[in-house]
Amino acid sequence: MGMAASQARYLGLTARKTNVEYEGQQINQARTALGNQSATLWNQMLSLSIPTCPNTTDYTTVQYSFSDGYNKYTISNVQSVEKEIDGVKYNKQITYYYNQDTFKGIQSKNTNPQAQAITEHEYSATTNAEGKDGSIVVLGSGTNRKFKMNVDDGAGNITQQDVTPTLVDTKSTEYAAYLKANNLTELDAGKSLYACTVNGKTTYVVSDKDMTDATNFNTNDAFATQTINDKQNSYYMVGNSKATLYDPNDKEQLAAYEQLKQDFPEQDFDADQVYVYKKTGNQMFFAKKSDLDTCIASGQVDVKDDRFQISSQIDYQSPLNQYYATTISQKVENTDYAIMDDFSGSGRFTNVKLSTMSDTFEVQSEEITDENAYNDAMNQYNYDVTKYEKSMADINAKTSVIQEQDRQLELRLKQLETEQKALTTEMDAVKGIISKNVESTFKTFSS
Repeated sequence: MGMAASQARYLGLTARKTNVEYEGQQINQARTALGNQSATLWNQMLSLSIPTCPNTTDYTTVQYSFSDGYNKYTISNVQSVEKEIDGVKYNKQITYYYNQDTFKGIQSKNTNPQAQAITEHEYSATTNAEGKDGSIVVLGSGTNRKFKMNVDDGAGNITQQDVTPTLVDTKSTEYAAYLKANNLTELDAGKSLYACTVNGKTTYVVSDKDMTDATNFNTNDAFATQTINDKQNSYYMVGNSKATLYDPNDKEQLAAYEQLKQDFPEQDFDADQVYVYKKTGNQMFFAKKSDLDTCIASGQVDVKDDRFQISSQIDYQSPLNQYYATTISQKVENTDYAIMDDFSGSGRFTNVKLSTMSDTFEVQSEEITDENAYNDAMNQYNYDVTKYEKSMADINAKTSVIQEQDRQLELRLKQLETEQKALTTEMDAVKGIISKNVESTFKTFSS
């Protein structure tokens, strides 16, 4: 190898060695960063708290109770005191209670009332409604024939008054009312219904001849009349439940109504303005007429929203105030000074003497576990375990990735070390060749 070639080779090896050293430095820095990440994960793992399973004893307390022969009392709180009353020293102040059933009025909201105002017609027929007679007769002669109606004034005095029958349209409401009042589906073939009005009251006649012209009949013809009575039943519907006017003769309704008046005096429950209905089994509800009307009116909306175009007036109504009376259990609580001792050596109180009672009562004790609180704690424990296991799994996964990256860097670093040694060896060899070439050159010039 000549001088120039040796020098060029040496420079190339030097550059390569410099690159190898630089890459090695970069790898060391990367491994240092990975080490820092690994240390951070380690610290995170050390900071994790291992969840502790709840113990039922932590949610169990000793509950004391006693009875005076009338009520069973539960002691909810005991405080140590030193109190003297009328020469008697009391060592405890206790809070105790009993549950008392109370008939009470309740107000609630029906958020989907679907309220409707309903009017039903009940028709009945009354013959000779104007009096004992009431029939229609034909009087006169020839073209002067007229219908006259016998009218009884109720005192036995019968007079005759002119009447002009009019044909009743078969599609009219009064025609349908006549059929319903007489339990008919239709009139006999060839017959028509005529209305005759006298003194403001309308009666009806069925005829097979045209009664709008009296000349169609003989003067001795007579027709029985009927008055159709319309009894209107008005009530409300709340959903599928019929709401009827409050009945004070119903003992159950009366008891609930009186209780509601007592508990809600500001509501002004007028007996003739309150409706009653049953929902949810046999629970009886009360609603004021004004509230029902307001609820119904709220469903009569102007169609501006697409949803109302496919709904009826019972949809999207405002909530309905409804009331009911029921028996509920109420807590009656008292606080008193007491003497409480443990004569059994069990560590629990066995008797109690209250400052407001002359007798000493035996105390019963039992362990009560707050199941709801324990279940909540167990649910929290299971959640914490899941969270802990996930955190550990995440740390282990990240650590595995770091270890693999570090292993790859370590392998690369070993390759660079091997390459650096080879470069150093080769550089020494090339350096020796260059030295020999220089020495040979000097000898040439010196000879």
